[in-house]
Amino acid sequence: MSETERERSASGWTLNRELLNVGAVIVAAGIAHLVMGLIGHGKHGPVTLLLLGGVLVASALGHRFYEERRHRAQPEAECVRCGETR
Repeated sequence: MSETERERSASGWTLNRELLNVGAVIVAAGIAHLVMGLIGHGKHGPVTLLLLGGVLVASALGHRFYEERRHRAQPEAECVRCGETR
């Protein structure tokens, strides 16, 4: 076990991890502001933003549906004649 692992609290909280998370949120907000400013001020900007948001929501829902179907437990097939399960 390294010294940094020994110094880490039982909860796993570290200042470095928190600073990294805050930095990532600030960068993401800056990129979102830049993209919205560039797209939103164009002639068809608001319509483009609405369509882009709709595509993102539809793709997220489609991915969620696909993942739920993929990980769903398959019912066991039962042999009608002999009563055995596979």
